[in-house]
Amino acid sequence: MKNENTTRLEALVNVGNGDKKIWRRIGVAFPLKNREGFSVKLELIPVPTGGAYEFILVEPSSKEVEE
Repeated sequence: MKNENTTRLEALVNVGNGDKKIWRRIGVAFPLKNREGFSVKLELIPVPTGGAYEFILVEPSSKEVEE
């Protein structure tokens, strides 16, 4: 992460088709207070692809996300 003092991350899922990526926010992640790590709160569950649920966590200021 660019900023080690990040107060939250956004959970995004790709809802685009083929080469076109369209990112939709499905939740947030907050740093844990008592240890390293994050607590993730999802408002939606992504559709599994290849038998796995896949989403990314990015800083809120990110407009475009690259894998």
